[in-house]
Amino acid sequence: MVISIMMSTYNGEKFLREQLDSILAQNLPDGFSLKVIVRDDGSSDATLSILNEYCEKYSSVISYYTGDNLKPQRSFWHLLKNCPPSDFYAFSDQDDFWYPDKLARAIAALQAEPNQNIPLLYTTNVMVADAELNPVAPMYSGKKHTDFAHMLIYNLSNGCTQVFNNCARDEFIKYDMDSNLVIMHDRLADLLTAMFGKLIYGEEPSMLYRQHGNNAVGEQSLGRFKSFIKRVKRFCGSSNSIRSDRSRMFLDLYGDRLTEEQKRLLWAVGYYKTDKKARKTLIKDKAFSKGKKDDFFFHLAIRFKKI
Repeated sequence: MVISIMMSTYNGEKFLREQLDSILAQNLPDGFSLKVIVRDDGSSDATLSILNEYCEKYSSVISYYTGDNLKPQRSFWHLLKNCPPSDFYAFSDQDDFWYPDKLARAIAALQAEPNQNIPLLYTTNVMVADAELNPVAPMYSGKKHTDFAHMLIYNLSNGCTQVFNNCARDEFIKYDMDSNLVIMHDRLADLLTAMFGKLIYGEEPSMLYRQHGNNAVGEQSLGRFKSFIKRVKRFCGSSNSIRSDRSRMFLDLYGDRLTEEQKRLLWAVGYYKTDKKARKTLIKDKAFSKGKKDDFFFHLAIRFKKI
């Protein structure tokens, strides 16, 4: 059996070797082999030189190709469509560090599911680390919701933790980012899996999530005030109106495949700005509730029409 790792690189020379080494060091279950497929998104540093070095040394495992700069969401989706058929798939960033059992844990969880004929996606918490990979704190604490209603509003996964089966991949590649909304690859994977399959969350971190100045730090490593400001920005940032836009789009794209409950939830999120009944549903329906703190920010975002 084969598990394929899809990595998009862009000027990643500083940390790429450590990440590739951590992937090559994975303790896979018996009978599994590893493939690493890299798409370079237009690097101008030594990234391609490093990839050439690893491809020469591990020619049976690692391959790469280059392309125009598409940005992460399109680059990963290009990888997904062009990845050779495998039994399982995983996304990888270029600058993290995977624990040796990351893939084995994911495979075990996915294979334990009784229904293998639906999209299945496994994801975990991450350990936030500094640039030298010194652990700081887990990014998330407490319960994570994996149902469809919460996926419409909240993030579940970091793409670098996602491992999924062939049914999920087949569903994902039907989505055309050239014709439809451009959505971050990990958000789209979560949403489509919640819509048509099952999400599985592991609270124990599976990797070190490196923070090095070009990405946002994990919330658990922030002070109380900075954490509050981050939540306000996340819920009320202008870009977050994509939730209502994509909900209307999903109704159009998938309406004939959805349950009545799924269509009702999409309608509430998609039309709350113009339909008072939809707005009331979004505020009152317990399906979206996540606890006092998150519900406060959720209702604030509804008030200012930022969902």
